[in-house]
Amino acid sequence: MSRETQNVVLLLLGIGTGVIVVKGTYLHFVKAGLGPWLIAAAAGLIALAVLAIVRDVRNGAARADGHSHRTWPGWLLLLPVALMVFVAVPPLGAGGATPEMAGTAAPHLRPFPPLPPGPAPTVALPEVLMRAATDSTSSLDGRTITVTGFTLPSASGPPDLGRVVIVCCAADAQLARIHLTGAIGAYPDDSWLRVEGRVLPGTSSPATSFVPTMDVIATTRIDKPANTYAY
Repeated sequence: MSRETQNVVLLLLGIGTGVIVVKGTYLHFVKAGLGPWLIAAAAGLIALAVLAIVRDVRNGAARADGHSHRTWPGWLLLLPVALMVFVAVPPLGAGGATPEMAGTAAPHLRPFPPLPPGPAPTVALPEVLMRAATDSTSSLDGRTITVTGFTLPSASGPPDLGRVVIVCCAADAQLARIHLTGAIGAYPDDSWLRVEGRVLPGTSSPATSFVPTMDVIATTRIDKPANTYAY
């Protein structure tokens, strides 16, 4: 690969990284907190490319040396950059994540802080699983909470509510779900819902792989959020 090709690929990679941060599509690949680091990486790549181009021009490295170079394989490196910028890759759904965050071993119990005040505080779906399985204070018992997620097919009939959980990026994505029962309307799979209800005590156990059941009081269909992942 010629130096000209290397410099252009480096420049376009930096620009492409900056574009997906500005467009917000980087949230399909990594958690929101990594946005500033991606901006810094994009700025660094662009700066390195510009410095390399200026240096080569000053040193005359861009002059033809009388030899024929096959540079087209190097330009193929631009294909993933172009796909990253121009093709809207959707975020991972249930089918692309590792099977649910569940287990059969008894978890270590520990106290959780009290739930937020209010008649139906919003609790992230992964936190519902953690509280139901490991909270020694039983903070979910008797409390109406609000949980957001997408519908998943369930073997028991009513749909489950799920979220794709990532630690840092889509490569470590796992599926978290809770079973639903009670006042559930008819929704197609992958419908985004805001669900109010109560987690039934004792439903998070080794027999259920620590997947709790929520008794639904009300459901509201919502638009798919810009950032579909939970952390």
